[in-house]
Amino acid sequence: MHAPRATPSATPRPGRRPPQPGAASLADLVDEAERVASGTDAARALLGVTDLLVARADALSGPQVSAFDEVMTVLAEGAGTASRRQLARRVSGLARPPHKLARRLACDAEASVAVPILAACASLPEVLLLRVARIRGPAHLAAIARRERVAARVADVLADRGDQAVMATLLGNRGAQLSLAALSVLSERMEDRSSLAAGLAARGGLLPSQRAALLRERPAAPPSPSRRAAEAVTLRIRLGLEEADLRLWLANGRTAEALIGLAHLAGCSAGRAEAAHRGAGLRALALLVRAADLRLSTLGAFLRARTGRALTAEAAGEAVPVYRSVTVARARALVAERPGANETAGSRSA
Repeated sequence: MHAPRATPSATPRPGRRPPQPGAASLADLVDEAERVASGTDAARALLGVTDLLVARADALSGPQVSAFDEVMTVLAEGAGTASRRQLARRVSGLARPPHKLARRLACDAEASVAVPILAACASLPEVLLLRVARIRGPAHLAAIARRERVAARVADVLADRGDQAVMATLLGNRGAQLSLAALSVLSERMEDRSSLAAGLAARGGLLPSQRAALLRERPAAPPSPSRRAAEAVTLRIRLGLEEADLRLWLANGRTAEALIGLAHLAGCSAGRAEAAHRGAGLRALALLVRAADLRLSTLGAFLRARTGRALTAEAAGEAVPVYRSVTVARARALVAERPGANETAGSRSA
């Protein structure tokens, strides 16, 4: 009499631990995820894994959450924007969201995906929030500005790069740690002076003399790029700003648009990019182009677009070594530092 043959479900896959009681559904979804490539299959599998995670969130152990993390991060890469958006909304409400997945979603270029995580996920590290604040647009910055807690370094970047709505949100957030430097930037940039006054009045720790100084009339601002140029770049940012856009603007004589685009990609203000472009030295411009992760030929296009004296070989020779001497990451770090005088010293020592 022959022994009964084992069923496939009774034989563990080589290299996999036998499933623990109650883990069969997760193991099945892991197996399915390993077969998924992209598109509709990825979206369907991601929906199933997300349902299971949300249903069991309170009872899952750390290793189990990590298992979900690995699977869902892979599936999210192959899913479309709509699926990632739905995923972000559901994961953002969890007390213990999968860490790797949350970081991936927070960095998503699509604002509708990143915003729920940026606004609500308390476990995001400060270094990630800094990176997003330096490279993303107004919607991403607004989400960070309304977090329950905003660290001082992150608030400094938001004050420097945020639009009027972001600045108002930041100032009104009692959980935002605002340094005097950040408050000074807000004082200089905020157009609604009554909102500025109300926000400063609600903040403890300021001396009356400090509050009065922050509310003084602002000095006349330097000329800014035209509204039409700013609107054109804003539209391209929403659609996905690329290096080719900057090259086209430069080729068509639209230097203002190219400089605003450069500032966005490099993580600095448009005024700083303009000053670097028209300055006597070319180190600052080379550093911004490197921080924006643009090609050396694009630096050449910016140099040729400079007005005034004709570009000489000596002048170009000053910019190229700076560009080549720093990595993109180092250039971005230098650009993030203030004041801009650090650029020259940093680029020489890189």
